[in-house]
Amino acid sequence: MAYCDVTDVEQLMQTKFTLSGHPTPTDVEEFVDFTAANLDGVIQASGYATPVTVATAIALLKKYNSFGAAVAVWHAGYVSDTAPARVEYWQEQYNGFIARVRRGEQELPGLTPTSDLQPAFEIVAFPERV
Repeated sequence: MAYCDVTDVEQLMQTKFTLSGHPTPTDVEEFVDFTAANLDGVIQASGYATPVTVATAIALLKKYNSFGAAVAVWHAGYVSDTAPARVEYWQEQYNGFIARVRRGEQELPGLTPTSDLQPAFEIVAFPERV
């Protein structure tokens, strides 16, 4: 489930995607879905149930879904080695959110993790032999 839509990305990027342009609205929708799937994967790995259904958490995820999708759209639609400052900002915000969730420093408002985040496999040190 995507947390934003093409219109949100258009508003963020201050542009309108058309069927004759590159990327098309369908392309943008694919980037939105891909970014949402990435967010869901990180959220789920952090112990939260997905898809997220709490309005306050969805509002937060909408912004980060938009940031991630806009970065992907910019890279797909423009040929340049240097991204504008706003694209770099979106990338930093998206990456920062992902990192905070992974480290347990970012919670989703209105939600409690459903697991204790214990990994299925752990590396255990063997006791020293005497």
